[in-house]
Amino acid sequence: MNFKEVASRYDAWYRTPLGTVAHALESEAVFELAEVKPGERVIDIGCGTGIYAVESAQRGAHVIGVDPSMEMLAVAREKLRQAGLHGYFICGSAESLPLRSEKFDLALAVTSLCFVGRPDRAVEEIYRVLKSGGRIVLGELNRFSLWALLRRLKGLFMDTIYNRAHFWSRTELKRLLRRGRFDTDGVRTLLYFPPINRKAFLKSYRFFETVLSRIVSGTGAFLAIKAWRR
Repeated sequence: MNFKEVASRYDAWYRTPLGTVAHALESEAVFELAEVKPGERVIDIGCGTGIYAVESAQRGAHVIGVDPSMEMLAVAREKLRQAGLHGYFICGSAESLPLRSEKFDLALAVTSLCFVGRPDRAVEEIYRVLKSGGRIVLGELNRFSLWALLRRLKGLFMDTIYNRAHFWSRTELKRLLRRGRFDTDGVRTLLYFPPINRKAFLKSYRFFETVLSRIVSGTGAFLAIKAWRR
């Protein structure tokens, strides 16, 4: 994967109308589950350009971000510097975290396991670095959603990053966490509106989130799940 090219496009998507709305909803769900407290030690796995790491630091946490891309990490470090916050970013793999055991209160992994070759190994590593009773919040792409279907169809005609992604179901994620000795504690499913990148259309996103979440529950594009280390 060309991480330099991905890094250049990554944050640009979040500045689009669709990206802005999607991120606002995703971030709200992740941090509602995470319940970050000042002074906690947080590891952001697959931190990318530091979106969730910076937000965690703003909430008073001591943050370490881990990502295999030096290009992504360079952007993340600059964001943290510009925000006047402190934290560390380390180049590394989710399947072999370059960190000591039982040091973190919270682990975040948002759209990370979908790109990991051995997600079971990554969960084992997360278990290792979390303190006893520590918690994890995963954010992943839902297999059973309109967004996933459209991304797969697009991948039939062109090479996209999602051709290399694994789309998860709630059942799969719960099973993965149980095998990794975690107890799940809450799931959020969101992004029910069609991925139409138009401001005028997106003004109605709340209608879709309210109505479709009742009619076709569980088919939102984004899954957020919380679990505790046994």
